[in-house]
Amino acid sequence: MNNVLKKKSRKMKPPIDASLLEFKFPELMESRLSSGLNLLIIERPELPKVYLRFGMNVGQKSDPDKRAGLSQLVANTIKKGTRSKSYSEIVQTIEQVGGELDTLVNEDFFVIHAEFLKDYVKTGLELMSDVIQHPSFPEPEMEKERYKQVADLENEKSSPDFLSQRRIEKAIFIPHPYGTYKTQQSLQEIQHADLVHFHEQFFGPQNSFLVMAGDITAGEAEGLAGKFFGKWSPDNVAVREFPNPVPLSKQRIQLVHRPGSEQSHILIGNILFPRNHPDFVKMSLLNKILGGGGSGRLFMNLREEKGYTYGAYSSLLARKESGAFIANAEVRTEVTLPAIEAFHEEFDRIKQEVVPADELKNAKRFLRGIFPLQNETAAAIASLALRQRLYELGDDYWNRYQQKIEAVTAKDIQKTAQKYLPEQGYVIVIVGDAEKLEKSLQALGEVEIYDLNDQKVN
Repeated sequence: MNNVLKKKSRKMKPPIDASLLEFKFPELMESRLSSGLNLLIIERPELPKVYLRFGMNVGQKSDPDKRAGLSQLVANTIKKGTRSKSYSEIVQTIEQVGGELDTLVNEDFFVIHAEFLKDYVKTGLELMSDVIQHPSFPEPEMEKERYKQVADLENEKSSPDFLSQRRIEKAIFIPHPYGTYKTQQSLQEIQHADLVHFHEQFFGPQNSFLVMAGDITAGEAEGLAGKFFGKWSPDNVAVREFPNPVPLSKQRIQLVHRPGSEQSHILIGNILFPRNHPDFVKMSLLNKILGGGGSGRLFMNLREEKGYTYGAYSSLLARKESGAFIANAEVRTEVTLPAIEAFHEEFDRIKQEVVPADELKNAKRFLRGIFPLQNETAAAIASLALRQRLYELGDDYWNRYQQKIEAVTAKDIQKTAQKYLPEQGYVIVIVGDAEKLEKSLQALGEVEIYDLNDQKVN
């Protein structure tokens, strides 16, 4: 009986569809308010909701010297009180209309994202504009957020992921502030006046984009945006310029001493290019082939063939002004050196050998196929529109994205690897027990040792 059922289920299994979903970015209507705010409108009336995305060209890279963490405090506190509303009144208003409003800041951008039913979008926009234009940064809320960040920093000392990421980003990006990390001291330096000054310096309509996507017409969107943002006219927004990261001329080996660690957390990385660089799609495919999942070459080599680890991967840091390629694995202490050598085997192989047609085809199918699935909703479309403008990707970028993937050849992958995977320009960061690792790692060159506070100790 069981055999019959098994045969029947195999017979009923649908054939694999060779076709892929095509992505069509909807019509994007743009206008500029009298205040200078850039308005982007996408009409998607399928659901009675409107999704709002407000983004500015200011992020953690804009934190003042010795006050790293300021932008995060601003992001976490800006929604907790305005000149006319307390935090409890803001929360109550959002809950009464069944809406959502939250903030985030990354290295490059400050974003406020919200969603409201169509009937309450006026209420949502009024609240959003008040939070953006008239925050009070209540001191008790600021102190709560400062305490949380200080506590998080202490907890992160036990995380190999955090320790390795902090060290490699400092090594790759400094003197650019992408390599700057907040500390307990920098957080304690921040005063309430710093939050107010940051807001006055960087928040302004000329520096910002407002996306409205969902069940709303262009006329309705322009009217509401004009009502709540049309008279916003602060002083000229400050513009900071940053020094460029310097590509390494030789390999650097950096060991973060984590006493008693029984494993080594390995990161290997090097500097890349800004997000809007024309080679981004080629590098994305190369990354997928090398380490983008369980079918990647790094995974197959370090786990399946050699048994050094549960998984080995790679990823791209895609930022506005610069980026990085980073490969990673967590391995047993005794195989740290051969694991690093295995990474280099795969870096060399993809530079020396043309990628087989099937392997490239599978990588393309994955990147092309997942893109429409990830961007079906009005909320996702709103985020795409905002990213397109903040990263300066150019008009019609998302409509051409799948075609750009399909156009990449095996020879393109090889040339990209030769160009961006240097022979000696890597930073190799290992988090582990230095007493067990330092001697063996000296085979790679001079070893720099850091403690859990990221202070160099040799």
